[in-house]
Amino acid sequence: MTATAERQATPQRALEPPPPVRVLRALIRRGLRDRRKAPLTWGISIGALCAFEVAIWPSIENSIGKAVENYPKGLKEAFGIADLNTVEAYLEAEMFSLILPLAIAFFAVRCVADVLSAAEEQHHLDTLLSAPVPRRVLVTAAFGVSAVMVAAVLAVVGTLTWVVGGLVGAGVSAGALAGGLLAVWSLAILFAGLATAGAGFLHRSALVTAMAMGTAVAMYVIDLVGKLADGAEFLRWASAFKYYDSPLRDGVDLLACAGLLAVGLACAAVGAVLFERRDVL
Repeated sequence: MTATAERQATPQRALEPPPPVRVLRALIRRGLRDRRKAPLTWGISIGALCAFEVAIWPSIENSIGKAVENYPKGLKEAFGIADLNTVEAYLEAEMFSLILPLAIAFFAVRCVADVLSAAEEQHHLDTLLSAPVPRRVLVTAAFGVSAVMVAAVLAVVGTLTWVVGGLVGAGVSAGALAGGLLAVWSLAILFAGLATAGAGFLHRSALVTAMAMGTAVAMYVIDLVGKLADGAEFLRWASAFKYYDSPLRDGVDLLACAGLLAVGLACAAVGAVLFERRDVL
């Protein structure tokens, strides 16, 4: 019997797919490699804004408080400008109350949408799923990459802000800054989870982004209305910004951060189930 005949007679063992954990590690490594420039492009851009606000604090420290004295009481409470006597309170009002959380939330949402919905639009997703890649693992990797990249961007933002604060003598508290960034990260993970849930039934990345960021803006408006109108204060319970609150000025609420993370993880889990059951166009 020839060698070829022997090979044909020997039963071939079917190739087994790699374990899901190994696939997850590979997808996360690829996702992080594809976005390796994001911590610099996003982190330096947003960090420069925060650093600028900190840099001008010594020159306005003695006048900013007087400038807002005549503002309506409700307006000052709504936007967190009632007492701007520290650099943390000023940075909270200028960056951490709106600009930073919404910008980082948008970045987190886009990280998820690019891996799932945008890949489907560009006809990359069907090719990827033809390999032994479980859909739930792909969704988990997209959510995990978003969480890691958001943390990396915030690390650059925090470093720039703290270094510039030290150089100009503003004296930004490292602990307060770390707590504020933790709250921003938790809020961004919540909206990344919403984007993951949206990708479970929406086929276009623009729709996923609009759904998640529209929810973020609506929650901010609800929280703002609840602060301005006493009769609408109960509406704030439906807004994630109530639990985010003012972490840089008043200190981070770890229990609230855990709650935001839990909701984000729950939304991501729902998105994984929906994504596994829907068709890929």
